[in-house]
Amino acid sequence: MKIQIANLGVIEKAEIDLKPLTVFIGGNGTGKTWTAYTLASILGEYGCERYCKAYLDKNTQQRYPIIDNAVEEFLQEGTVRIDLIDCAKEYAELYINDVSNLAHSWMNKFLATERVDFEKMKINFDLSEAKQERFDNIKSHVSKQQFSFGSQSKNTLNILKELGENSIYFYIVSVSEESILKKLPKRVFEQILLQETFGIIHRSFYSETYILPTERTGVIPFFSSATKIQDYEYFEDVDENGENIVPRILSVPVQDLKFTLESVYTKTFTDREEEIQIYPQVSEYIRLAEILENDILGGKVNVDDSGFDQEILYQPSKNVKLEMTVSSSMVKELAPLVLCLRHLAIPNELLIIDEPEMNLHPTAQVQIIEFLAMLVQAGLKILITTHSPYIVDHLANLIKASKYEDKESIKEKFCLDRTDAFITQEKVSVYLFEDGTAKNILHEDGRIDWGTFGEVSEYISHVFL
Repeated sequence: MKIQIANLGVIEKAEIDLKPLTVFIGGNGTGKTWTAYTLASILGEYGCERYCKAYLDKNTQQRYPIIDNAVEEFLQEGTVRIDLIDCAKEYAELYINDVSNLAHSWMNKFLATERVDFEKMKINFDLSEAKQERFDNIKSHVSKQQFSFGSQSKNTLNILKELGENSIYFYIVSVSEESILKKLPKRVFEQILLQETFGIIHRSFYSETYILPTERTGVIPFFSSATKIQDYEYFEDVDENGENIVPRILSVPVQDLKFTLESVYTKTFTDREEEIQIYPQVSEYIRLAEILENDILGGKVNVDDSGFDQEILYQPSKNVKLEMTVSSSMVKELAPLVLCLRHLAIPNELLIIDEPEMNLHPTAQVQIIEFLAMLVQAGLKILITTHSPYIVDHLANLIKASKYEDKESIKEKFCLDRTDAFITQEKVSVYLFEDGTAKNILHEDGRIDWGTFGEVSEYISHVFL
């Protein structure tokens, strides 16, 4: 997916091709994180929800006859079918660009800042490639919902989208169809239809978008208890007497981490088993969570409910369990990824990880890029920002290894000893952020030109000499 960006913070103009594994590198303050978070706001649930409300209020540039006509047909007939593939073929690019047109209006809230002007920001998506993948994602979506109305809830609005089908159906089951149509105002049904239809088209880009912000290491101890997590809608500054001064609202990326952990606490084993029936790859994500624990963390991360409250604990050995507050910084760093894989991840989701190398020893940094490549091979999409030469250099090794004919013979040279860490160049993009733009630095021969790191090493050597 190719994206043009203009007037986003320090970025004057840039073009980015999002691949299954996308890496942003560059100095501090060059726009890496802002770009990643802006894309997350548009491509994730946040952008979809705000677009649905704007469309309902007639505050969007685009209108879609297929959607508007479906609302009117339902209100007259009590049933309607929408072919989502036809809708996506005609409107998907218009839709996502119309969503991005609204992004300037929410970025201050998304990033929890009042001091930045996003009015001139422009984000444009080119969807000319990978159309079939989006259509396949629509077909793989399943939705079965029911809304009850009227006295004793005898009237119901049913929504049905079956696996492998192109269409979504809205229909009523009622003692009297006339009664439910009177009890279901147009705006209510229009809101439901927009949320479902736009939601499925939106998720054809990425099934879900998760953000693991740099704040995760400091924040996760506060969110490691199912009870305490409800109390952290915002933090407050306090004076020397402990009196509240002013609330500090959490940015949406930090809230996203909070919601992720909330979902982990409420997800049941049965829920995950049902997801495996629809998405067999989920079994692989659970296995990958175990590899992350065993080969990198050296211990288990589990939600323990043996006591008064559900709590995330780290277990480095059979008889030792540690709270997140006293676990190592590496455990705090990677625990959300373990939990996401074990409890939440489904295929085609986008994980945005800001500086995955934070608090990791260089060996673990090399291990983590191998692991992230394995996630991509298993059907997830990854976008990272990084300052780590170990990650970038070793990514070049993984690309080169993917071209090797006898992969089994070289796997022991790699930290995790697994050939599924070898990733083809077609699945990777690497961008250097500097001078107000983002430059593609992944060469055709697989080399990554990371001068932003090399220049520092040369400087240090020069000073020593």
